[in-house]
Amino acid sequence: MPATPQSDTKRKHRLTKLGFHFLFVGAFAMFGGAWRTSNLLLILAALIFGALLMQWRWSRKSAECVSIRRRFPREAFAGKPFRVRYRFTNVSRLIAIWTLRVEDEIESVSGNAKSVAISGVGRLNPEQTLVSHCDCLFTKRGRYRFGPIALMTTFPFSLFSSRQYSNNTNELHVFPALLKLRNRWQTGLASRSGGESTTARQSGSVEGDFFGLREWQTGDSRKWIHWRTTARLGEPAVRQFEQQRRFDTCILVDAFCADPDSDEAVELAISLSATFLTHLSSSPSNRMVLACAGTETSGVIGGGSIAGKRRMLELLSELDHAPQPDLQKAIEDTTQIVGRGQDLLVISPRSMEDACTENEALSSCFTPWMRTGSFRWINVSGRELDRWVVSSRQESPNPSQQAAQKQPESEQNPPEVEKALEETEAASPVGDPRAASESHAPPQDLTEQRDS
Repeated sequence: MPATPQSDTKRKHRLTKLGFHFLFVGAFAMFGGAWRTSNLLLILAALIFGALLMQWRWSRKSAECVSIRRRFPREAFAGKPFRVRYRFTNVSRLIAIWTLRVEDEIESVSGNAKSVAISGVGRLNPEQTLVSHCDCLFTKRGRYRFGPIALMTTFPFSLFSSRQYSNNTNELHVFPALLKLRNRWQTGLASRSGGESTTARQSGSVEGDFFGLREWQTGDSRKWIHWRTTARLGEPAVRQFEQQRRFDTCILVDAFCADPDSDEAVELAISLSATFLTHLSSSPSNRMVLACAGTETSGVIGGGSIAGKRRMLELLSELDHAPQPDLQKAIEDTTQIVGRGQDLLVISPRSMEDACTENEALSSCFTPWMRTGSFRWINVSGRELDRWVVSSRQESPNPSQQAAQKQPESEQNPPEVEKALEETEAASPVGDPRAASESHAPPQDLTEQRDS
């Protein structure tokens, strides 16, 4: 954010509650001293009004001598704290400024959420620049507007509050919340082995990344020979390459939501899509295409670049769910851009059968990918999500169910001990707790005998 121009600022100087008290006491002392011709009351009134005048001049000058810049983080995700930094610069050469406070208004572009980011500095020397920050946490994705900024100071006596408002605003995209994926989740996605894409397979083979050196084996290419190592060892040594898994995938997000009040499933689908894109975009060899079907159909191409990843996440952050999203149109628009050479991954809050029942022509759109085995449908509302995401809620077994479970073989008693226990239980009455403690029988055995 650039320095605040003088033409874009508004200034307000108001008395605080303490200032109103001082003004009342000063007026009372002045009128009382004039009525009773008391010099002490007039001196007291002069001191009070002098303090008010000094406070007004100092706080006003302090607010005018400060310029402020705002700096956003590179990425901001819902449910994850991020830091907004504010840079204060004192343009005065003589006056030091104390107790500066900045209030930055935050409002959702949709207009359903408002908040304030607060930060400040304690002392700012002449021609000094300091940076403070404010830790923010957004629970929902979307586009948020920051500004205007209110710079305030009440130094030195807190009698006047001088505020300087800047009309400059900036927008920040808060990306969907990220989920924790399971280990080896990449194996569930179709990929291109050997680091080769469709275009690379047509033009020629690609070895991959250099991994190390090894001995010569029959069938190795001569161009892989490492001549320096061969001359030093006296035996042929070849370079070994590590083959990478290349993903060439089109992710289609189905923003289906029948009830706007309960959108947990569609938000989960959007978060899973953002998680996949974040992880897959970390490799520059991957090619990713994002298609969204909500109130509007849209798509964006993003590879392993930071700019492409940001475009896709921004599209997900502004995706609006709809009761009848047009998946067929989203697929057709995407295939016109990149064709059908990529794998298709559909992430939806409903099953494929429900979507095809609503639109009968949808199954024919998936046929080309189904024939080649490059199609996958993930229903986040079912149990299939557990194959990809680590659940935050660990299901603990019920104590009654845990007591009814069978003991492991390592903890079971030998046959001789079990036979002796059965004879002891048969000789002692079931209702006698003393006999039960002497027999050392498991609690589940006593429960079964009482039930019988």
